Amino acid sequence: MIILEFNNLNNLNVSLQIGDAVYARGVNRQLVGGLPQAGFTDTGNIYYVGILRNIDDLGNGNYELHVDDGVPGASYIPSAEDFIMFSKFSQGDSGLLGYYAEAKFVNNSTEKAELFAVSSEIIINSN
Repeated sequence: MIILEFNNLNNLNVSLQIGDAVYARGVNRQLVGGLPQAGFTDTGNIYYVGILRNIDDLGNGNYELHVDDGVPGASYIPSAEDFIMFSKFSQGDSGLLGYYAEAKFVNNSTEKAELFAVSSEIIINSN
């Protein structure tokens, strides 16, 4: 288990939830005249860290993300300067893990009416 600590954040991304895949990308501070600048340059590769198993809100903008690195393909331990990102993770095509929809159809007319069709589009993985 890897624990990623974030301090002094206004908020975590509201889409982040347990079960998401966590990735990291190395970044380096830009140097101008030998002095570090405010921006970053990327180091090129995106690494799979693991699956998010727990989010601890420690208060005052401090968070701990518990990431399971014992899953296939996870072999990277992020450094303090890495950019951390996530994506929705699907471990199979069955079972609901995240979003859902509920619909209610009402006809207030006294006239006869028929519902011809109802359809939906399902996307297994959303980013």
